[in-house]
Amino acid sequence: MFLERVCIATDGSDLAVRAAQMGVQLARSGAGRIVTVSVAQPHFSVPEGADAAGSEATDAQREFERVRRAVRAHVATVRRIADASGVACDSATPLASNPGPEILRVAQAHGCDLIVMGTHGPNDANRLFAGSVAQYVLANSSIPVLLLRDPREAAPPDFVEEAAS
Repeated sequence: MFLERVCIATDGSDLAVRAAQMGVQLARSGAGRIVTVSVAQPHFSVPEGADAAGSEATDAQREFERVRRAVRAHVATVRRIADASGVACDSATPLASNPGPEILRVAQAHGCDLIVMGTHGPNDANRLFAGSVAQYVLANSSIPVLLLRDPREAAPPDFVEEAAS
């Protein structure tokens, strides 16, 4: 498979940066083009006793500005990794409450051949599945997906080979 464009999804975590480094190296082996996507997810809460109209509007505006700054920083990090490797980089920072569908939309709109993203391994409650965003992308993508996990978070294997006698 020749890679013309790799989509790298990032949330700014250390694991996402490691996945970006891998995605950039894969892109270098092909046409040397990536698109990086970081989805802005604002989180709103209204404290008890808050002024109904005035403070909510300014709090919402501050939250939008906060998430926009964060996603711009995330894609800027991936862009620096790409630039250092001589890989062309486009970026997208959509606003959505659910990042999975936006990652797929961006990858499809840019004609990507592969989606690369980090995933925090399964938690104690569910050892079989990746994180919810990664799981959504993996389950719903028509584009191949490469999920990279932190080996320190991997569950030990259920089977261990016996030493030869």
